[in-house]
Amino acid sequence: MEKKRADGDLQLAIYPFIEYEDSTYFAWPCLKENPAKQFQDIKNFDSRENDILLCTAPKTGTHWVHEIITMLVDHTTEYNSRDATLKIHLDFMTDFQLLESETRRRILHSHLPWSFLPSKHKDEKAKVVYVNRNPKDRHASQYNWLKQMNGVPPDFTWKQYYEDMVINDRLLTGWFNYTKEMTKAARSYKNVHCVLFEDLKLRPIETIKQIAEFLEVPFDDQFIAEVADKNVFRKLKDYKQDASVAVSRNYKSVLFRKGEIGDWKNWFTVSQNEQFDAMYKKEMKGVEVDFIYETQ
Repeated sequence: MEKKRADGDLQLAIYPFIEYEDSTYFAWPCLKENPAKQFQDIKNFDSRENDILLCTAPKTGTHWVHEIITMLVDHTTEYNSRDATLKIHLDFMTDFQLLESETRRRILHSHLPWSFLPSKHKDEKAKVVYVNRNPKDRHASQYNWLKQMNGVPPDFTWKQYYEDMVINDRLLTGWFNYTKEMTKAARSYKNVHCVLFEDLKLRPIETIKQIAEFLEVPFDDQFIAEVADKNVFRKLKDYKQDASVAVSRNYKSVLFRKGEIGDWKNWFTVSQNEQFDAMYKKEMKGVEVDFIYETQ
């Protein structure tokens, strides 16, 4: 369902999700109309050699890392010097030509796994920054985010979410599939750099410096420290503007909630946690990722 906001702009509903080839996807208009065409258009996207593709599972720090990359590439500590990530989100873009007018180094974004990404970008080994987060905190964050989304029933419970989206792992081909595809790519190609939410939270200066080195942008220690300070979660929550109002029920930004490590313990029951651990062990066999689930 789509409805008009008070200011007359269109408000989108990303839920109920759409079904396509054994997976579910956010109900962006282009995906509701023709998902096969949208996915093919993404693969055919005319990527530039110096493009940066930010790849994230939902609720893993997308807008956080986008802000950091923007500051590094534009060498600024000012917030929002570029359009919000919704404006460069390949997954629901309908007019890819709009990106042709960008003269600066482009920063693109997708929630889709490696097999869906632009072929030219991968073939030319252009830069990919891949971001992930421990799946338990990610699910807790995604549940609270979804509850604020236009189209999601207000009484949508954690139990429903757990059964529909944690155990039935099908959104955007599933978190496990996404993580396995992207982890393999990060370990196979030098042009893919992995950033973990927990590392950014616990070791921000070191992690941001690694991103800067990967992107081959000029920096010094003072600049990295300033970028890290500007991107403390509390400050981002207070100052960063975004376009999530277009999909939220109450026309408010819903991107930044707690940004904590270990919040999952407030949501997963003992039995749910045990069930998920068993599922993780089975699904991620042979794939080692050093997720941090709680701090000391």
